[in-house]
Amino acid sequence: MALYTATVDVWQHHARTAHTTTVVPDGCCDLIWHALPGQAPQWFVTDLADQRYDVPGTVDERYWGYRMQAGTSIDRARLLAAVAARPGCDADDILPILHDCIRLDAPVHDALLALADSPSVAHAARALGVAERTLQRMVRTGTGQTPAYWKRLARLRRAARAIAQVAAQTPLQATTLAETAANWGYVDQAHMTHEFRRWLGTTPAALREQTDLHVALAATGYG
Repeated sequence: MALYTATVDVWQHHARTAHTTTVVPDGCCDLIWHALPGQAPQWFVTDLADQRYDVPGTVDERYWGYRMQAGTSIDRARLLAAVAARPGCDADDILPILHDCIRLDAPVHDALLALADSPSVAHAARALGVAERTLQRMVRTGTGQTPAYWKRLARLRRAARAIAQVAAQTPLQATTLAETAANWGYVDQAHMTHEFRRWLGTTPAALREQTDLHVALAATGYG
């Protein structure tokens, strides 16, 4: 299945048991079809998450999702009206509708890439060849969030994935955490721990045992 530029993933979930799914901030919005047993399916668009949350599940509950790239502009009212008018359509039918109701502006896309890969907002502005105020204004207007939000989110996700990968291979020691903090641009380990608590509701040390978070962090997302 070919995906349009602003769409990065199409995913499905069918709950065989009643369990809770952990969702972590990923910088993306999803168009989701949700069906509970014995009820009419519903469509909705997720908001940008700025902290971890849990979604309780029901046996035989079904989801079908379309994940959009970070920075995608969505005409939510038109999109939800369009998909609601097409009951029973499959994934390939939805993609053209989705594409018609979303937009990913190249300057915003480039700015988010630069923020993810730069040590600071100021460095990202220089890499893009724009003034820092221009970057602030463009990103805020295009995404509803500040450049600092995107910089912190990318750093958090990359550091968390690095810790999860190390935890799967070797015992995690305090020195490894300090090195990880330095590698990803945190002032120190305490700074990284503060950010983990704020975004993920856990600590870097505790993350090693939380395989549900490992799975969530491995999903497609920003950074």
